[in-house]
Amino acid sequence: MKTVIPEVAARPLVTAGRLQLLVDCPHCHAVHRHLEAGERRGPCGSRYAIVAPREDEQ
Repeated sequence: MKTVIPEVAARPLVTAGRLQLLVDCPHCHAVHRHLEAGERRGPCGSRYAIVAPREDEQ
């Protein structure tokens, strides 16, 4: 049986001209920063799939 990986919505953050993605971790409830969308592991060890915001939502 495959483990279900939760999807989390990302909020854009632009720092020094670079786009980062902020997500609210479903495990520890802290805010984590990532550089790319997709399946990721947070610093707390939890796994989730980041859904990047659409360009018309930014």
